[in-house]
Amino acid sequence: MENRKILMSRSDTPNPFLVHDRIGHVGLESFLHIEPLERRSRPVNWRIRRHAHASLSQIFLLFTGGGVIELDERTDNFAGPGFIWVPAGHFHSLSYTPCTSGYVLTLGHGHLRSFGEQCPDMMALLTHPTMMKANLGDYERILGVTRHQPTVTDCASALVNSTIAQLFLTLTCRLLRSTQNPSATARDVQLVETFHSLIENDLTSRTTLTDYLKILNTSERTLRRACLRMALPSPHEIIQMRLSSEAQRLLLFSGLSAAEISEKLGFTDPAYFSRWFRHRHGSTIRAFREEREME
Repeated sequence: MENRKILMSRSDTPNPFLVHDRIGHVGLESFLHIEPLERRSRPVNWRIRRHAHASLSQIFLLFTGGGVIELDERTDNFAGPGFIWVPAGHFHSLSYTPCTSGYVLTLGHGHLRSFGEQCPDMMALLTHPTMMKANLGDYERILGVTRHQPTVTDCASALVNSTIAQLFLTLTCRLLRSTQNPSATARDVQLVETFHSLIENDLTSRTTLTDYLKILNTSERTLRRACLRMALPSPHEIIQMRLSSEAQRLLLFSGLSAAEISEKLGFTDPAYFSRWFRHRHGSTIRAFREEREME
């Protein structure tokens, strides 16, 4: 998995994880740190010793792999795709399966305070540690924004960091709140799995959601609710995400031109395909290819 930029607030120490981690420390109040979990876990044999942060909360995003986590006095297995929310003050240790991939997001207490001021009804969802299986597509899109931030900080850097932190917290709360909905039924699971299979088998034809609904003999409302109960995006977004993933794969590995890929994916207008890609990924097709070639 590609490395993302690290967004970090100013601090009196080069590693604020190790010292001065206490409520009220100015250097950690607006702290935001994003890094691949492999960066710290691989050198220590995929084991993170038991520790806690007094004023830093963390979101562990697991794309693939899994392992065992100890949260306070409880031990659980975990597996991707999904996330683990660890609020400040809670002891935790992790033992990853080798080659587990994902990201660790670390947020200063000021971000949570700001979020609580805007969304007080959601703060109860962030009180206790939580693990959840989830589609991480929305997290990936937010992570993609960080890749395009300037290396040198400027007057807008603090605002950008704050906005990104609020997006992460909002998404986490919305996913956690979705668990309060009724559990998915066997029919929900079968319906959504069939929907996914149809998309995979018919990916390049640009079949519309309406056509899929006719094949499934169901309504958009029924399918959307089934997706919600399984903590998945809307049916329309699922189609867009899969199409986006295939577009990236073809751009990186097929050797085809953008126009050829546009046609292969069922777009009738290459210019529209380019606009669609930029809207989804925040960069042009050319910039996307060039960045990957440099990595």
